[in-house]
Amino acid sequence: MVNYVELIQSSILLWLYLQTAWVFFINFLYFTIPWLIWGAIIIFFVMRFGIRVPPPNDSAVKKVLGVNPMDIEEKHDFILSKEEPEENKQYCMKVVAHRGGGFDYPENSMSAFRNSYNRGCDAIEFDLAMTKDNIPILFHDVTIDRLTGLNGKIKDMTWNELKDYDISTTHPLRPMFNNESEKIALFEEVLVETLKRSQRMFIDIKATGNEVVEVVLDAYKRHPQLYEKAVITSFNPITIYMIRRQNPRIVAGMAWRPQFLTMINYNGNKGPHKPRFRNIFKHILAMIVDGFHDWALGRITYYILGLSFILLQKDVISPDVIREWNERNVRVIAWTVNLPTEKVHFTKNLKITYLTDTLLS
Repeated sequence: MVNYVELIQSSILLWLYLQTAWVFFINFLYFTIPWLIWGAIIIFFVMRFGIRVPPPNDSAVKKVLGVNPMDIEEKHDFILSKEEPEENKQYCMKVVAHRGGGFDYPENSMSAFRNSYNRGCDAIEFDLAMTKDNIPILFHDVTIDRLTGLNGKIKDMTWNELKDYDISTTHPLRPMFNNESEKIALFEEVLVETLKRSQRMFIDIKATGNEVVEVVLDAYKRHPQLYEKAVITSFNPITIYMIRRQNPRIVAGMAWRPQFLTMINYNGNKGPHKPRFRNIFKHILAMIVDGFHDWALGRITYYILGLSFILLQKDVISPDVIREWNERNVRVIAWTVNLPTEKVHFTKNLKITYLTDTLLS
């Protein structure tokens, strides 16, 4: 017959032994090694072996971005030398047509991408958005107001509602287009046409959520050439992480400027201006998140995401900034550089790739 009294006594003793051992263990660790160190060790291993997505190797990055312009200068331009045999020359990306060159032709349009190619710029940047019925399209703004002169939010409209809108309506050079209308481009048709021309692409992801993540992952499955012809970018680190966590082969970068979540606009002279939120509590929360995001970007975020490059607003770039990111093995690319003097500065002095709205100069 089971002796329940003895079993209860044994259970009590075992609990006392375990509790004593636990208290001793905790006190031993606390007094010998501070919890600050233990916490740091735990976080390190979680980041290093748990949540981090390693970046693609350098050869994979060079296939899509080319050699680093800074490396070319250090080697006295021998890579681009006319005397160098053609088979030894390596690609170097120096200029990217921002939204296809939105000052020259309607932004994010097929005609803009063709124009950039005809002008010898084989790298384009465009914005990936999602309609209400989850059709991937190219569109930058939240609304259609600026480009069409009409009203409506992209996320609240279906592709059937959007497909006939003319995005060249408000373009200042519209008379030069023979008054021909320009329709919103589908993501898939842009991929097909640009890959045929062997153009390189910066896919700037504006939409959020699982739907756009699946769209990007599916695009790389259907078009394996994208691994050597396309990179993804976004202001949202979560979107980049969700994509690269499932496909670490994809080359990715992140866009950043000061107080992106708090303020709508920024430039070097005015600084951040025009608050994004009217509600004071939302504004304060955005300031807190912005502060943490700015602190973590060069310390933690880039490492966890496995970034290969960083897109920085042109007014925050200096030689020191470029050097610090190069030490992390992350290239700096500037946006958006439009003045001829600025283009010379970023190309000749800072020796980095830049995005531009116009290819006329």
